[in-house]
Amino acid sequence: MLAVIAASTLDRVGGRARLGGPAYFIGLAFVYLELRALLVTTRSSVSRFLRRLGHSLDVVEAGVGETVFEITIRDGSRDLRALRRSRLEVDRIPGTLRECESVLVSTTLGELDPEDLVALTEGRNALVDVQGFVRVEGPRGSVVHEPRRVFEVVKHLEKSRWSVLRGEREEFPGECWEDPLECSEVLGSDVIITDGGRPFRVASRGSGCLYEMEPLRGIYGEPIGLGDVFTAALARYLFVDKLSLPSAAAMASAAASLKLRDRHPWFTVRELSTLASKVGVRREDCR
Repeated sequence: MLAVIAASTLDRVGGRARLGGPAYFIGLAFVYLELRALLVTTRSSVSRFLRRLGHSLDVVEAGVGETVFEITIRDGSRDLRALRRSRLEVDRIPGTLRECESVLVSTTLGELDPEDLVALTEGRNALVDVQGFVRVEGPRGSVVHEPRRVFEVVKHLEKSRWSVLRGEREEFPGECWEDPLECSEVLGSDVIITDGGRPFRVASRGSGCLYEMEPLRGIYGEPIGLGDVFTAALARYLFVDKLSLPSAAAMASAAASLKLRDRHPWFTVRELSTLASKVGVRREDCR
């Protein structure tokens, strides 16, 4: 079984609070992907909502409360201000993962420490969204990035069977965008660096190849939750369907693009199978 260890949030957007965070968006994406999974998050409004999807998700609560963000959207991008932080109780998690060969870890602002990854990923395939490990609180709760923390994260993935790091361009050091293959070798992980709606880069250590990929065009909407939907689809098609890294990334990109429509369901498995072929894939380099 695939396990997800994810933060829950309440997001204040335009003066209104709504459920959010990786647990919410990944959980819903798994429902639409027709994938049963174990999902570990804090006891919160999100966990109560996800429990009502019990036919699709096995929800385990570890910790109490949710992280709260105030989100401002400007020109297709977003600014975050932290109003409250929560923590996942990591001591309660490893025992629930005994039957899980693969794990997706996605936090938002320090709900886990990098060293917690050792117990969660040892002996497993691991997909880690770096956002929650490289974000820090700046003045007045503003959320800023310290990309070099990525190097701290990978130190704690050395006992995993296979590791993949995913994040936005600003969440990785600049040299990782300039030379993703070299970066993946230094990190000891496959690397996927997305860049909003622009072309993104996929570095596969297994094949020694770098790919540049072009998302679907002509779909517009609110950018909240797209990265979480991307990682959800990536985990399914990489760890469950056993697609290659670029093929799984194409499915993930199509899922994130369709989420922009923001109508439920965001997508169907059939839609993804059709539209993923329209995601541009160009092999740039092999070493």
